[in-house]
Amino acid sequence: MAPDTSAECSLLEWDSSFFGFPIAQAASQTLSEGSGRAMLEWSQANSVRCLYLLADPNSTQTAGLAHRLDFKFVDVRVQLSLEIGAPNASKVQESRARTAREPDIPVLQAIARGAHQDSRFFFDTNFPRARAEDLFATWIAKDCAGRADKVLTVERGSSGPLGYITCNLSKDSNTGRIGLVGVASEFRGKGVGKTLICGALQWFWSVGAQKIAVVTQMRNVAAQRLYQRAGFRTESVRVWYHRWF
Repeated sequence: MAPDTSAECSLLEWDSSFFGFPIAQAASQTLSEGSGRAMLEWSQANSVRCLYLLADPNSTQTAGLAHRLDFKFVDVRVQLSLEIGAPNASKVQESRARTAREPDIPVLQAIARGAHQDSRFFFDTNFPRARAEDLFATWIAKDCAGRADKVLTVERGSSGPLGYITCNLSKDSNTGRIGLVGVASEFRGKGVGKTLICGALQWFWSVGAQKIAVVTQMRNVAAQRLYQRAGFRTESVRVWYHRWF
């Protein structure tokens, strides 16, 4: 029987299938006493194991209720953006990044398994670590197989791929979005990330994007600095909580 629907929560089919148990997300970014209790009741009625809440950090009431209702803090979601129209067009530089190809996928998957350990799926130890690694390996493989509009990689000499960046374009709004960015551990801090960002901006510019957005974690200071050096500025901040049953 299909799970009940609720104005307060929705079942996440892909997450549930991937991790092997029912996962849902709260519809609202704020909690009230009534809505919080309704979320928990709905989750229990539908055998949900983990409920995600992406919360407004400005709501004191939500922070207090989340603690009282046993939601666990797992992440601060930081969205940054860059307008690449004038006067920022000068930031679009030639890049040595190239389009990722099918033979690159196994190497990119190996990089992905170790490149996203700042994510909430690693921070929350209720998720098996191996499965969190599989999540990002699956993500980059699907993006390379056509889910992303563009996947770029960088290589030096005969070393093979050193990292990746995935890009999507909303043609309705001329807005681009960077998805995953990952660099092999031994090449971090050596300019690979900068080359990937330059390649992404160059591609977005070529397809007519006017604004680029990217999401990272507050704990990932290196990523924030990488984006800020490219001209990105913080646009919004949200707090991730997980409630386990």
